[in-house]
Amino acid sequence: MRIAHFTAGTVGAGHLAHGVAVQRGLARAGFSGDFRIFGPPIDFPAAERFGYQPVPIDPLQVTNPFEAPDTELARVLADFAPELLVVDMFWAPVMYLLPLPGCVHWLLVRKAPDNWLEGNEYAPFDPSPYARIIAFEPAEHPHLTDHIEPVVICNPDECRPPDALRTLLAVPDDKRLAVVTHAGAAGELADLQTDEDVEDTVVARFDLRDAAAPFPAAEWLGGADRIYSAAGYNSFWEAKTLGYYDRTRFTAFGRRIDDQQWRLDACADYVPADNGADQLARMILAG
Repeated sequence: MRIAHFTAGTVGAGHLAHGVAVQRGLARAGFSGDFRIFGPPIDFPAAERFGYQPVPIDPLQVTNPFEAPDTELARVLADFAPELLVVDMFWAPVMYLLPLPGCVHWLLVRKAPDNWLEGNEYAPFDPSPYARIIAFEPAEHPHLTDHIEPVVICNPDECRPPDALRTLLAVPDDKRLAVVTHAGAAGELADLQTDEDVEDTVVARFDLRDAAAPFPAAEWLGGADRIYSAAGYNSFWEAKTLGYYDRTRFTAFGRRIDDQQWRLDACADYVPADNGADQLARMILAG
């Protein structure tokens, strides 16, 4: 079976992480087919390790019904010929390419503005090509057909031992360890301020644009005494799922289609019962 995971997210590495999470969920479930992640060029070195295939996406071309079939995106999807296309949030770039021959299409949607599944006069949303429209964050909309738990890049039993991060960073036993981690918009890392006493704390900064930064960082962060992070989808739900939420200090950054403050306010008491990546994998393998 050939599965294509497509996204058009460019602000950070969040949608790369979604694709890798689904890839790893499928591997845990015993999937042995071909899974590929397609999306626009991004400046995160970790993308190459997971088979991310960058595709130029011109918003004016892909949303033009006359030009969309001749775009590079149309060509690479046709060449791969997926049997399942999983569209991560950004449905507009493929709106004039669906349905793909011999392919089932699913749309994954996290919390978004109310009109995300309506579109506008230039790009109206058509739910008909999608066999499933799946919310992977608490959300409600008439177009949604399924709800799963948040998709997380690793499970608790895949995390590194508690002392692994301290060993990696050579942190002395008599020092606390604080980690500032970021994979969002360029330049925001400097806005994540700590309140640590530098006399007794080692502060490490992980920027996923740095090839030396551990990825997935979620596997390592359980070894930190304190974590500072944006309240983006992945950082928030990883902390919830992997058990270091109470040690994390979140900053809500402004995003056009991601209300990070909503996540902090509305989901503070929500505890996922499963990894949505595993739920999605089971759905896929069940047909």
